[in-house]
Amino acid sequence: MANDTATINEALRAKAQEKAWPVGLVQQALAAGATPEQIIGYMEQGVTAEQARQFLASQPPGAAAPEPSEALQAKAEAAGWPLDLIRRALAMGGAEEDLIRYMDMGVTAEQAEQFMGGGQPQELDLSWMYVPTEWNTRARPTKHGLTLQAINVGKYGEVPDVWEFQTEMPRGAVPIAGTEGMGYSIFHKQEVWSDACAALYEEAIQRRWRPATDVPWTSIEPLPDDLERAICQVSTHLSEKAQVEADIIGRWEPEISYGYHEVKLYLATVVFEDARAVEVFRKRALSNGGGLGLQAPGWSYRSVIDSRNFTEMSTIQFVLQDSLTLAQYQYGEKYAQNAAERYIFARAMQDKARHIAYGITHLKYALLHRPERREEIQRYLDKGEGMLVMDDKRDRATREAFAIYFAGGKERIADGLKLERAMRRRGLQQYLERLKWATLGRDARLHPGLRPAFEE
Repeated sequence: MANDTATINEALRAKAQEKAWPVGLVQQALAAGATPEQIIGYMEQGVTAEQARQFLASQPPGAAAPEPSEALQAKAEAAGWPLDLIRRALAMGGAEEDLIRYMDMGVTAEQAEQFMGGGQPQELDLSWMYVPTEWNTRARPTKHGLTLQAINVGKYGEVPDVWEFQTEMPRGAVPIAGTEGMGYSIFHKQEVWSDACAALYEEAIQRRWRPATDVPWTSIEPLPDDLERAICQVSTHLSEKAQVEADIIGRWEPEISYGYHEVKLYLATVVFEDARAVEVFRKRALSNGGGLGLQAPGWSYRSVIDSRNFTEMSTIQFVLQDSLTLAQYQYGEKYAQNAAERYIFARAMQDKARHIAYGITHLKYALLHRPERREEIQRYLDKGEGMLVMDDKRDRATREAFAIYFAGGKERIADGLKLERAMRRRGLQQYLERLKWATLGRDARLHPGLRPAFEE
């Protein structure tokens, strides 16, 4: 009940003086049913004397905290809630049925006290303001903006060869002892690093595009049945490849520790771009009265999915597989049937070129810093190329679909098959040239099943 004669204890009087609450206002709040602890809590929360005065003035004259019912008192006693806590909750506007429900949910008196702002105010601890980070280190925008490269200043730009922390601590922050690990498994720079990854991330962010609205879908007109079936099979193949790559990269992303956040950020864009490729090629298959075609045999996927370390996965996926995919995009743009397909293949080429750029720059970094891994990586490529050859023998649908698409009809499929082989030869040539740039010679070791592409 309200207490018009309530006295102000020493703690409340000292806090009122500190927060500039007049004594009369404090007595008015006590008379309205607030307890000293509750008033102190309001002051600690930053409630000013003027705000308190306005609140009290808005209350009906003679308003007092309601007394709890016998049922509520019994429930409170069983739940271990003090009667004073119940009265304060009612004074703050709480309904009896709500308080009973909270008790039934297992909310303790201590939790209710904390929720209402009661209890002893916590002492300030500003020690976090004096952690030994590199203060007064200013990152300045470049002509390209405040990029990842621009903020790599001072010790924040020092990328360690080995990251010692298993937590999510950002590079350059100060660790807290006892923080639980996050289960990362990649702590060595040579396993994931590329000197280009920060720039590739910035480019990926700046060159994003939207299939739903950016592709000129209205430019697609009805095609002869064989041509529509061909582009639908090609789209099925490319959509499936993108989905597998997204799944694989997404699986490796959580393994990389936060010391190499530039790599993690770039790989996130790869997953997004693969998702966009899944979307856009699926939309092409369904946008002109056709539909999805046959699933790929999938042997070449196994060599990537079964990779046991990141560099193995990266070399097979980004250098070998994506070199052939980029050639498919290049030929797809060249022989596109309409503006929509030209737009799709052109934008997909930009995205895929970045994936390859990361793959070859990472491979080069790994070889320069761990030259003893050369034979190891050659064996990974032996396996990747072998699986690719197995796919080639079984995936007649995709090969013939590309041939019909390039030639403009199945009656000219012989000419189209020559173009399909030229596309494959181009992809393999670029693959070998990229390996050579990364300081890995492969010409003499190329799988025999791939050599016929160079004989024509």
